Amino acid sequence: VCSSDLTDTPYKSAAMGALMGSNIAYSADGSSLLLNPASIGNVEDGTVLASTQRIYNQSYLPHSILATVLDLPSGVGKLGLSFESMSVSYQDRTLSGETALGLSHAFNLREDRISSLNMGYTLKYLSIDYGQSAGATGDGSDGIDLGQSQTLGLDLGLQASLEGRHWMGVFVKNINQPQLGKGNLVDLPRTVNIGLAYSPYDLVWTNFSLHRAVGYDTQYSAGLEYELLPGFVLLSGVHSNPNRLGMGFRLRVKSLNIDYGLLTHPVFSLTHQVSMGINF
Repeated sequence: VCSSDLTDTPYKSAAMGALMGSNIAYSADGSSLLLNPASIGNVEDGTVLASTQRIYNQSYLPHSILATVLDLPSGVGKLGLSFESMSVSYQDRTLSGETALGLSHAFNLREDRISSLNMGYTLKYLSIDYGQSAGATGDGSDGIDLGQSQTLGLDLGLQASLEGRHWMGVFVKNINQPQLGKGNLVDLPRTVNIGLAYSPYDLVWTNFSLHRAVGYDTQYSAGLEYELLPGFVLLSGVHSNPNRLGMGFRLRVKSLNIDYGLLTHPVFSLTHQVSMGINF
């Protein structure tokens, strides 16, 4: 989803991309706080996740994230911190730069022997630097500074489980309808994401989700996680409107996770994503 003032990259990590964002209901790594802040309660240990990609394999569209999930004292829940950066450049000159800083908190609302209900939220600081105008030379070397814009956003998530095999998640992004821009302010898209997940047995996860942004058509995604070998998990996903395919894998080596994701697009080039996570 893209507004005229801030780009929202939906697949921020390799696992998210390979599964086409279908794992809204359940995830248990550092990307959880980017998918649904309520799901960071699934992360058993503290974790740090770093991910990088060049969107549509274009060198002028780099995107990177750094996220961590930390344990809080018993009964308080989990804390998540995230940093996201994206820029657009031309001939070694940055045309625009975007930054998002997130503080997430998840806690348990109810839990018994067979079911649980978690809630989470993310407070985000969003900033965009518009760079310089093209100027008389056209390359920005003699342009004028177009300034910056900042705002605060709020995301809210819920997650419910039954017997640890059936999961449902709801994630509302930009629920406070933040605005960015210079002069005429523009509303950042509000998005509702609803997901279901089912694990018939420990080696397989199936995911389905729908994504609805105000003013845009509904998008659907489905994904499959299959642990082919101990420590080696295959990831795949499909996405509608536009029709896209995702595939990749996760390699677990002790406390280290290495993820790779490949995303197709009906018009643009393939996107390659690489993520690395460390549990502690």
